[in-house]
Amino acid sequence: MKIILSAHFDLNKPVKYIKIDSQKMTGLIDNFAGVFTAYQASRNTGVDLYLTNFEEINLGGAIALAKDLKDEKLLVIVVDTCTDVGDKDAYLGNVYNFDVSPLKKKFSKYINFKDEFVDPTEDETAIYGWDYHFPTFYFGIPISGNYHDVDNKISLEMIDKSARILTDVINFLQEFKD
Repeated sequence: MKIILSAHFDLNKPVKYIKIDSQKMTGLIDNFAGVFTAYQASRNTGVDLYLTNFEEINLGGAIALAKDLKDEKLLVIVVDTCTDVGDKDAYLGNVYNFDVSPLKKKFSKYINFKDEFVDPTEDETAIYGWDYHFPTFYFGIPISGNYHDVDNKISLEMIDKSARILTDVINFLQEFKD
């Protein structure tokens, strides 16, 4: 089974900029922390990364991508931010058509696994998993504050850590499924 990453790059509110310095990303970071994490994991594993648009409006980018990929056998990992990792370094939830028990066994030390659907119609996992029946799950990178706050921040160290965990998950799945 081929694995792809999907991250969206649109913004919920109009902002003039997002700042990245040597330590952190600040501003409306909700989507870009996911993009940066997904990019690193894609580069580290060789899996394809699709950056979609219009998630904040109508999930249009995910719908268009799912239509283009509908005949492929693949696992879609949606990479975005979250505020609910508990004492872990990442979040995995909104799982469709996929058994995550091997992942739970291997990564529970680092990842907060949620079995229930969180905002099941609010992100791309519903498009890929529910509407198009792809095996799909959401991989969340922890941010402080609330979604869509224009003054959020995340350390670059956390983005890098999330990318390493996501890379490890992808490598495990590629070895596990082969």
